[in-house]
Amino acid sequence: MPSWFPIVASTLLAVIPVIIWLRIISKRGEGEKKSVYIKTFLAGTLAVIPPFILIFLFEKFPELNFYEKLAANIEQAATLALVTNIAVAIIEELGKNAIVRVIDKKHPEHVQTIGSALKLSICAGLGFSFAENIFYFYNIWMNYGYSDLMSAFIFRSLFTMCGHMIFSGIFGYYFGVGKFAADITEEARLSGKWMLLSRILGKLPGKNTFTMVREQMNAKGLILAIGIHAAFNSTLDLGSKLPSILIALTGGLFVAYLFNAQSGRMIFSMGKRRESTMAGKDQDAVMELLGMWTKKGKYEEVMAICDRLLKRDPDNNVVKLFKAKAADNQKLRQVYNSLKGVFIKQQARIPTKDVSLSTLNTTDEKTVLEVMDMWFKEGNYKQVLTIAENLLKRNPESTGAKLLFQQALDKSKLERVFESLAKLFSD
Repeated sequence: MPSWFPIVASTLLAVIPVIIWLRIISKRGEGEKKSVYIKTFLAGTLAVIPPFILIFLFEKFPELNFYEKLAANIEQAATLALVTNIAVAIIEELGKNAIVRVIDKKHPEHVQTIGSALKLSICAGLGFSFAENIFYFYNIWMNYGYSDLMSAFIFRSLFTMCGHMIFSGIFGYYFGVGKFAADITEEARLSGKWMLLSRILGKLPGKNTFTMVREQMNAKGLILAIGIHAAFNSTLDLGSKLPSILIALTGGLFVAYLFNAQSGRMIFSMGKRRESTMAGKDQDAVMELLGMWTKKGKYEEVMAICDRLLKRDPDNNVVKLFKAKAADNQKLRQVYNSLKGVFIKQQARIPTKDVSLSTLNTTDEKTVLEVMDMWFKEGNYKQVLTIAENLLKRNPESTGAKLLFQQALDKSKLERVFESLAKLFSD
């Protein structure tokens, strides 16, 4: 076998999941410049250089190898895994963080939504994971053989690569929030979220609240990315893949929600804005009302007022943000209510027998129950519930009607859960 073959083969294996993930990512955000994302992906591959430099230095200068020093001083395996992986996560996430900041500085016009910042960061994570996979696949091939390579390929393509995109994506979300700190801070203030630390630090000379909010959000995103990254790697080092898989799946759902949240897709107007046709005092009063209703959870009322206010002030980002967040919170409430309904046991609502209604004879009731059972198997649960209620009015003691009513009720609850989740993760 030529010496170059394992390197080429490892690269080709690493490319396969990249193509799949890029196709998934590119379906979101139509009309955006793909070249910026490609540039970010390629730059992300460079983030592997600092870890490899450290590995090289540790081999040349063993006295600098802090991993061995940690291993010599920490006896518990779990603690050692966590501490070392925190160090690894800091190095890797700082590298991806720097790439996102540099790309945004060179193309500030590109990121106009929180979702764009999230996707930009995901591309940096994908690039890093691609370069890292080439190294891992080559190392496994040369040291363990082809059979072990396939299992590593599947796991790293599905979960490790997904994990890197999640870690970076979480930072990207908070990076986007920080970029639009002025509008987001104003919305938070009106909603009763005071951001006390940022306001205190904003009093320092040469600083303002918006700048401090931006840095606070960047720091928060970085800390969360490092923490989740370290937890993911630590469980793998301890030989337990299930927690890592759960972290990847949960994080994937969270990032998918952020992708589809209306507040994430809202375009923040960065240029000159049209003046409001509403008097300043009146608009301030309405904005305070929006904040109060948001705090009380009156999301439908908030959206209705925002629609009317945007006709008078179409470029008001704070109003747009109130509306987008109200829509997101409304979807979350629907999911919560539908999930809560699954765990609340409801019995068949048996009404008091109405003597004015004639009781069905046994043959007719049997026929109705057979039709209801057919509808139940076809998934027509609403029809089953309606007919069951009518049947129970005529015969409150009908065991068959009670059973079908309860079964259809349980199925309809699950149906509502899936419908609300579909709305939550849909555009």
